Formats: sequence, structure tokens, C-alpha cells
Amino acid sequence: MFRLLALSVCLATLCPAEEALPELPRVYSNETSLGLVLGHDLSQVGYVAAHCEALDRYLRQVLFMPALPPPKARIEILDASKVSQVSVRNFGGEAFVQVQLSEAVDPSKVTAEVAVRAWLARVALAGGKPVDVASRWVPVALIAETQAMLRPALVDLWYREGRLNNPNTLENILAGRATAGETFLFWRTMRAEFGSSAEQVKALIVAAQGGDINQCLPKPKVLNEASWQLARANLLLTRNPVSLGMIESAESLDDIAHFVFDLGEGDVVLTGPQAVTHREAPGIKSAMEARLAALRREILRQNPVYHNAWRALGYWLENFSSAPPEVLQKLWDDFLKEREAADVLRREVDGVLLKVPAQ
Repeated sequence: MFRLLALSVCLATLCPAEEALPELPRVYSNETSLGLVLGHDLSQVGYVAAHCEALDRYLRQVLFMPALPPPKARIEILDASKVSQVSVRNFGGEAFVQVQLSEAVDPSKVTAEVAVRAWLARVALAGGKPVDVASRWVPVALIAETQAMLRPALVDLWYREGRLNNPNTLENILAGRATAGETFLFWRTMRAEFGSSAEQVKALIVAAQGGDINQCLPKPKVLNEASWQLARANLLLTRNPVSLGMIESAESLDDIAHFVFDLGEGDVVLTGPQAVTHREAPGIKSAMEARLAALRREILRQNPVYHNAWRALGYWLENFSSAPPEVLQKLWDDFLKEREAADVLRREVDGVLLKVPAQ
């Protein structure tokens, strides 16, 4: 018995255990509306997928673009290299995109480019074209729109920069040599020139398949340097800023809290408590509902100094039709206090900003 046990121990010592096979790297996948994203890094796969879905939302919800025919694109994230690059090819009628991510560049721009290149390749293949036939300005514009879907503050930044900077030439934009912001403004301008959503979609598909969008403009419009700069200026002048300054917020608050009604003897100006005594009048009731809707729409654009005052007025308007008069009087008093506190803070801020340092 003991001899057999000793022999077993000896054999176990002399025969090395079988070496474990190396563990294969795991492949993560995320199927998006645009294509299937594959990679070894879960966070990278999720990041690329988020940009694919952002582009899809832009196309469907902003442009009302119809869905592309299958198959979906296949997007592979390769191991990081020294240089980030995106390659696209036709693999048996399927758009095949490979990307190498690097920390040396903005990952948001690269991943947005991946999504855009995959979509453009699918559009080209659907029209029987090569995958890289799109006009050079198109990917720049769509990359900017994709980034803006995930970072809306970029829209305000590009509009503000557009007001400060001279326009880039049409030649540079069409050749893909303009900045993301300027190409973004170009596409926004062209969308306004095309008019209806159907015409915008038609023009984008034409450009994605290598065509000339000038042919899509309604007559007698024509795309040249003069018309581009005029349309750009009109776009910048007619768009309201995303956020307002202190004075603008104060003036907007005064407008929305200024009540002028016709009670049968011509227009009269009413304070908040005076309007409450006439709240059963159909005209006043509907007007207050419209004010509340306008306040909800505009409050996010207001300067932080006046945010509490806007909220206080909104709370008063929300309770205007149902709360007892004494409750509404207290809410109105709260609004006036917040309004005065905002004015005091604004004067303090102005004093600091306008103070000239001692020489």
C-alpha cells in the first residue's frame, strides 16, 4: 500500500502538469441601428456605438431620413496604434469599417468619423457607387452634427465663432479644407436653402453619392461665393442665442410678467394680484396658459442670475387657475423678492466686471 502511494507521488513529480492554454482575448459587440460594432475593449465599443446611435438620431429625427436597406455595416475596433485611422471598404456588398483608436487625438471626432463613414458607405453601396465617393465636405459636416447631438453646447460655440470670424471660402468648404464649425454652418445654411425636409434628404444623398448639390437647389437659386456668404450671414442673424445675458434675461422676464388685457373698456395693465381677480375671464385664462407655455420653453436659456426669479414666476403661473387668492398673493410676493434679489446681484456683478484696476 505504502509502496504504491510512494510510486504515485514519484510519478506525479516526474511528469509535469499539462500547461494551460493561453486565454483568448474576449470580443465585445454592440449592434446599433447603423451597424455591428466589435472590439476587445468594452468601453471603446460602447463609445463608438454611442456615436453611431447619435448619427442615426440626427438622420431620423432632424432630417427625417428613411432607413437604409440592409445589410448593416460591420465596424471593427483594432488594437491601438501610434496613429488613429479609419478605413472603409466594400466586403461582399457590405460596408466594412476598421478603426484604430489612439489617445493622441480627440476620440469623439474619430468615433464620430467612424459612424459617418459607415453611413456614407452604406448610402454609396445602395446607389451602386464606391464606398468613398462622397463629396469631401459631407463627412466633415456630418461629423460635426454627430458631435453636436452628444455635446449640444458645440452648436452655440460654432454659431458664436461664426459671428466673430470671417466666412471660409466656398472652394475650401467644398474641398473639405474648412474647419468643422464652418462646414457645420455651411450645411445648416444649405438646409435652409433647400427648404423642405424631403429636399434636404435628397440633396444629402446626392452629395453622399458624389453628386453636385447645386443641382438640387430650387430655381432660380444658385450656389456661388456671393450666395453662400449672404445665406450664411442670414443664418447667423436670424438664430436666437442658446443662452441670454443678465440684461436680456431681465428684459425677457419683464415682458412675460407684463399683463395687458381688455376687460371691456380697452386695454389695461394689471399686476399679478389684479389679474387673479379676473382669472375667470376666458381671455385672461387662455393668456396665462400661453404665458406658462412660453416660460417653460424659454427658461433654460435664461442667465443663472435670474433663474430663481423665472422659476418663482413659473410656479405662480402653474397655480394661477386653481390656487386660492391668498396663496397666489404669497407666490407673487416671492416672485417680486426673487426679482429684486436678482437685480441686486446683477448690479454687484456689473460693478466687479466694470471696475477699473488701480494703476
